[in-house]
Amino acid sequence: MTDTNTGNYDELKGKIRAKITEMRGYTPRVAIFGVTGVGKSSLCNALFGKDAAAVSDVAACTRRPQEIFIQGDAGTGGLMLVDVPGVGETPERDKEYFALYQSILPELDLVLWAIKADDRAYSVAMTAYNEILKPNLKQCPVVFVLTQVDKVEPLRDWDVAHNRPGDKQKLNIERKIMEVAREFDVSPNTIEVVSAQDSYNLVALVDKIVAVLPNEKKYSVLRETREENRSEKSYEEAERGIFETIKDYAGKAWDFVKEETVSVLASTAKKFISSFFSKWF
Repeated sequence: MTDTNTGNYDELKGKIRAKITEMRGYTPRVAIFGVTGVGKSSLCNALFGKDAAAVSDVAACTRRPQEIFIQGDAGTGGLMLVDVPGVGETPERDKEYFALYQSILPELDLVLWAIKADDRAYSVAMTAYNEILKPNLKQCPVVFVLTQVDKVEPLRDWDVAHNRPGDKQKLNIERKIMEVAREFDVSPNTIEVVSAQDSYNLVALVDKIVAVLPNEKKYSVLRETREENRSEKSYEEAERGIFETIKDYAGKAWDFVKEETVSVLASTAKKFISSFFSKWF
């Protein structure tokens, strides 16, 4: 980033403060892809806020991209949620939607690929993933989400008292994860399971999202998730992302500006824990 011989560290500190402000206030663009009827809109709402996207239990209600801006705290930042049509309606519409997915992908920071946990057919989804998303994973990470896991057989095995799958359901869910990983040729670590209706496992999903995002984007996405879906782990990962980005940005001058960096991070973090940074020096 800079030549340590210039001695102009005050200028660099100013640039670092501006860079941190930029990352804190960035507006990420997130899309949820998947076949029609998989529960994409319900997942949007569960992750990012009530009524963030239109929901229909009767018919596919999203036939064109809907850009839903989720306002950030204090009127800054926010998140642009791109709710796209679900593939799998008809072959003609699939061609149209594939082209749409391809066109918006360069603008996205994250894709959540939703698959209904009790679905058996993946051909359309696999085609879309292999042709559009897989070649661009470095530019736009993807997290697979198995939705509606409360509907995995045996339905009566759901542990209502603890809001979690029963033992038999859990075994079938684990098998489903391995099946999807095999069919899409992805790591099981890129797959998470949820029930939006029951608010089940949303914290784990947010942890996974933050983990796969580039360092400079972790905080901005976490910032716009529902507070009850954020863990201590995700907070630390997001702050570490900003820290590592600034460390790379400073280059050889890092030793001269690291204290300033920590001071600015501490004063601007929504939730700050002092132990975050001590282990990263």
